[in-house]
Amino acid sequence: MNQISKKREAQCAKIIKAIKESQGLLTLAAKRAGVTYWTVWKYSKDFPSVAKAIEEAHEGLIDFAEAKLYEKIREGDNTAIIFYLKTQGKSRGYTERQEHTGEGGGPVRIEHDAKDKLAKILSAIVARAGEAEGNLPT
Repeated sequence: MNQISKKREAQCAKIIKAIKESQGLLTLAAKRAGVTYWTVWKYSKDFPSVAKAIEEAHEGLIDFAEAKLYEKIREGDNTAIIFYLKTQGKSRGYTERQEHTGEGGGPVRIEHDAKDKLAKILSAIVARAGEAEGNLPT
């Protein structure tokens, strides 16, 4: 391995360690690693191990937050219960908005004939212009 590769590998390891310590917050990881945010971003694109460390840190934090949410739900915290039902209980009707879907749950399809509608509008404009001049449109 040449000198540049060894240096990049060492930097990569330093960045991964900082990512884990900062729980995936890249600006904080950059400060801890002594590099810029953009260096961390570039390493995440160049090194799959850095990208994986970021993803794992984010997933770990989500797991931690979910565990805390479940604790609050078990404690009877109404806000946590309502939040959970609004976000995870939609299929059971726990939602404040109406969601409309088309056939089979797909998108709502709207069909129109814009060309026909435009022709009618133009005809009406021509008719009014002719009436204003005392002429009938031909």
